[in-house]
Amino acid sequence: LLSRTKECRCSELEIKRYKARISEPLLDRIEIYVQMSEIDENAKSSVSSQKLHEQVIRAFLFQKRRGQKQFNGKLSEREIEKFCIMDEEAHKILEQATFRFGLSQRSIGNIKKVARTIADLEESSLIRKKDILEALSLRRR
Repeated sequence: LLSRTKECRCSELEIKRYKARISEPLLDRIEIYVQMSEIDENAKSSVSSQKLHEQVIRAFLFQKRRGQKQFNGKLSEREIEKFCIMDEEAHKILEQATFRFGLSQRSIGNIKKVARTIADLEESSLIRKKDILEALSLRRR
């Protein structure tokens, strides 16, 4: 369907029917949704695996210093409230998104956890507006 080199043979109805097979409650449990496309065989990554590894380790240590006992993705409701502290702008953006998109409590928690991870990668103690916006951009549309 998304290939730049091959043509999709499915009809619009078949594509719609295929996508409808996954229930909304199941989709609500997916925290990060990134649509991938083919890459050029000559394409090179702008960041090396080593640099990414180092960034992840720093974020992990940042979480530990904050007092977390587990990864952001495993945080309970109570832990989300304790560790996912947002600045005022971020809070307003999340509130607007909640009303605009009709977000469930699970979705709100997932967005906070993803935003917390984004902030951790930048070693920020607060979740900022840009972290929430990036987390919202990683949701299924």
